[in-house]
Amino acid sequence: MTLEIAIVFAVILGALALFITERFPVDQVALTIPVVLLLAGILDPAEAIAGFSNEATITVAAMLVLSLGLMKTGAIAAIGRWARTAPLGGTEMRLIVLCLVVAPISAFLNNTAVVVVFLPVFLAVAQQTGEPPSRFLMPLSFSAILGGTVTLIGTSTNLVVNGLARDRGFDDLQLFSIAPLGLIYLAIGLLYLFTIGRALMPRRAGQTDLTGKYDVREFMTELQVRADSPAAGKTFAEVRWGEMYGVSILGLRRSSRSLWGPVANRRVTPGDLLYAQGHSKNLLKLAEKEKLDTPVDHQTTVDLASGDARLAEILVAPTCPLVGRTLKESRFQQRYDTTVLAIQHHGRTERERLAEVRLEPGDLLLVHGGAPALDALADEPGFVPLGEVKAPSGPRPRALIAIGILIAVVAVAGSGLLPILPAAMAGVILMIFIRCVSLEEIYEEMDWMVVFLLAGAIPLGIAMDKTGAAAWLGHHLASVFGPLGPRAVVGAFYLMTSVLTSIMSNNATAVVMTPIALLTADDLGMNPYALLVAIMFGASADFMTPIGYQTNTLIYGPGGYRFADYPKVGGPLNLILLITATILIPIFWPS
Repeated sequence: MTLEIAIVFAVILGALALFITERFPVDQVALTIPVVLLLAGILDPAEAIAGFSNEATITVAAMLVLSLGLMKTGAIAAIGRWARTAPLGGTEMRLIVLCLVVAPISAFLNNTAVVVVFLPVFLAVAQQTGEPPSRFLMPLSFSAILGGTVTLIGTSTNLVVNGLARDRGFDDLQLFSIAPLGLIYLAIGLLYLFTIGRALMPRRAGQTDLTGKYDVREFMTELQVRADSPAAGKTFAEVRWGEMYGVSILGLRRSSRSLWGPVANRRVTPGDLLYAQGHSKNLLKLAEKEKLDTPVDHQTTVDLASGDARLAEILVAPTCPLVGRTLKESRFQQRYDTTVLAIQHHGRTERERLAEVRLEPGDLLLVHGGAPALDALADEPGFVPLGEVKAPSGPRPRALIAIGILIAVVAVAGSGLLPILPAAMAGVILMIFIRCVSLEEIYEEMDWMVVFLLAGAIPLGIAMDKTGAAAWLGHHLASVFGPLGPRAVVGAFYLMTSVLTSIMSNNATAVVMTPIALLTADDLGMNPYALLVAIMFGASADFMTPIGYQTNTLIYGPGGYRFADYPKVGGPLNLILLITATILIPIFWPS
């Protein structure tokens, strides 16, 4: 092993550690990779920025724009509303039909975006049928993942593997080349979900009362400002109670009138009845230091639904502009005229020091404010209201045109008239000029994280090729698994990819594994496409954790799941699909 190979491996291990700890956003870590390799002298400047112009990156970006176009025109939302209201039979049949709608859509659109749109629909249907959300949302996520394996454009990892392979001269895979295996994969997955998986799925009843679900009532009370309070005459911004005591003022009652929403610019007036939120010890400390009267029994008396004020549960989507920022940094209260009472992250509820919590995709926000402000927040890009299913604001009469453009892109690329990239780029231009989606919406609402993740990770694959790190790993893997036959090699690559996907980004996993697979296939004289397809399907085979695949993260909080629910339900499915891939891939792509 040379020093250059050792440096590349050190970068991979360092990135892997950062991916696992989630201390920094994955795209931030990925963009650091080419900089480190450039400074180490492994890559030259052109190679370090090659990820931004790579075919895989541009193709993924183009497909994300096409997905956004269908979302903005309301085409996908219309399908969701139909699925919610159509007479589809009993609970099980309705769920099956919904999954059969989600899976084919995910074969052509970004599956994370599909789950974001259909999540409120599945929740609404669960409520209609009297079933807990935990019985509905895993099928939603898993169906979207399985549907993404049917075509090369169904998931970004398929495009990444295909793009990296084309860069190395392997360009035999077409849009529907993996469809026969993908359809078998989908059928087996759905059969499992509605038989064995259905029996293993948790029945965890959710609370319809949001204050009970987030347990915020014991953290709220009323405090009355005394005449001798040192805060009297100052604005709430000046007294800085949030920083000093960790207490939030949700609103106040003055002259028999309740005033809700951010109060930073209001002055503290003797006689004001403040609606305060915080830990009991912090509330008592605030009352003592600032000379505020508390109820005798210290019990909550705050009516959060008085007047036009109400509560809403909001999901933070991957495209939310506040991802990676705290409520304080984003000036959430001032920006949206609402107050966050609690945040649920990976099943854990935060009620204190909320201004310091850094938001991540999949977080649930319990938000309080006036009805107009909450309606406006629900219409903001990147926020998904979970309590209702409604048409997007300002629907445009171009849904059928957007669907027609996508069908044309698929038809042209599927027939081989054009490669996927030029077909997708032409579709993007058509959508922009026909106004299915605007450039401003692309800038603001597209999932740029995936694009920057690829732009940062692809130079790592170049470094692995250039230094011989991929060849070194490929040779050792060939020596270990080669004597066991092609099926063992396919199974090994599928399993390694699946495991890495569950602890780091699936796209980063694809970038690392693709050059190793090609060199291993060359070393063993195997069909390289067998290993490429194994990586594609393995990168989508994350059913065992809520963090390895974004669709699983998005359903974690709304479904009321625990971490252990994923290996319980997804573990057998992972094993079944591993066996399926190991048996069938060498048949479809023999050596």
